[in-house]
Amino acid sequence: MSEQPATKRCKLRWLTHYLLPTIIFVGSCAAFYAMGSRPDVPRKPKSAPEATVVEVASAELLDGPLVIETTGEVVPHRVLSVASEVEGRLVWKHPRLRVGERVEAGETLVRIDPKRFALAVERLEIVLDQAANGLERIRQSQANLIEQLAFARKSHEILAGDVQRIRKLQQSRATSVSEVGEVEKLELDARLAIAQLEGQQRSLQIEVTEHELAKKLAAVQLEEARLDQAAAEIPSPASGIVIAAPHEEHAMLQAGDSLFTIEESGCLEVHCHLRLDEMTWIWGSQPDGESADAHPTRLTPVSAEVVYSAAGPQYSIQGQLVRQHGAGLDPSTRTVGCRVLVDQREIAVISSGQTRLMTGMFVTVRVRCNPHRPLLKIPERGIRTDGSVWLIRNGALASIPVQTVQSRDGVVLVDSRSCGIKPADKVIVSPVANARPGLAVRQRSRPSTEARPNSPDRGQSIVAKQAAEPESHVP
Repeated sequence: MSEQPATKRCKLRWLTHYLLPTIIFVGSCAAFYAMGSRPDVPRKPKSAPEATVVEVASAELLDGPLVIETTGEVVPHRVLSVASEVEGRLVWKHPRLRVGERVEAGETLVRIDPKRFALAVERLEIVLDQAANGLERIRQSQANLIEQLAFARKSHEILAGDVQRIRKLQQSRATSVSEVGEVEKLELDARLAIAQLEGQQRSLQIEVTEHELAKKLAAVQLEEARLDQAAAEIPSPASGIVIAAPHEEHAMLQAGDSLFTIEESGCLEVHCHLRLDEMTWIWGSQPDGESADAHPTRLTPVSAEVVYSAAGPQYSIQGQLVRQHGAGLDPSTRTVGCRVLVDQREIAVISSGQTRLMTGMFVTVRVRCNPHRPLLKIPERGIRTDGSVWLIRNGALASIPVQTVQSRDGVVLVDSRSCGIKPADKVIVSPVANARPGLAVRQRSRPSTEARPNSPDRGQSIVAKQAAEPESHVP
């Protein structure tokens, strides 16, 4: 009796754990297949993607000079520092020899006590006269000696004849040996006198040379004293503004002491800095074709405009970039220092109501040079963040890397030789989604003048039409 309940429990477990789940699974599969699969939704065939509409601008060739703009500081063209050439007491000073006052060229500004210099000149004039008189005296003695030498030679000729005559008489035994000896002794004395006179003549010639040198030395010393006398009055070397005058009247000066410093007026310079790539364009625009490698510091004057403002109004004055300031790059800024000269004629045309250009002003310098390579003007919006330019070529987007020369006033100048862009090429200036080389693009067409101003465009019509249609559901 106990085996029957156990057998029933085993059958019930097998039915609930194995058979019933299997029946349910098979029934579900049969019901799924009986319901059938969802029919395929008809799809439209893929068409070629539409070209992206973009805004473009034409690349234009730069027709005119290349303007290089930088900033600079106005500095004086020349600062003249005058020092005392002699020592002495300062006895007079010009009333306008004060810092900030203007002096004119040639005006006597400082006078040193002239008495000592006048006495030195007078003393050396006396020395020069003495040297001249001594030279005249020796030359007179030299002339007298020449006459004496002539007489001595004549006397010697007579005695020489007597010697020959008495020697002939001695051969004929018409005279004695003692008489011959006396005549020969007289001839020797005459010869000795001639030798002494010739020696005196040579000595006088040496004395003449010495006195001539003494006279020249006195003349040089006199000229030096006269220069010192002239240097006691110091004129202004140029017209300008006094910026230093350290000494007052009655001061004792030594040779080399600074008297005054003048900032020359009439010409001014602007000290500015240009980058090396900007200097390359200036070097290349030289009319003689000289390059920076041949003459790294030589510049033919290049036209430049100096722009400055004072209390609102802006003024402009013409100048010339004339030279480099230094032989190479400035080690602190890695730029080339340059000087722009503004001459007196340009400063003179400034009107009375215009603020004059003064040293210490910060100004803007615009250098105009002729580019030696063709440049293209492209809108600044056409330059991408990676430094490239997008063009429309054969209906597709082309990315061209460019070398930017200058960017100013919304216009970028690029070197056409380095990038291959040609004038009239279409440059994309609008943003492009998913931009890549080869993307189909087309230029945005200009709006028709005949279209109504309030008419919606094609995109708006399509959106309105889709909004009016009811939504369709796929069963």
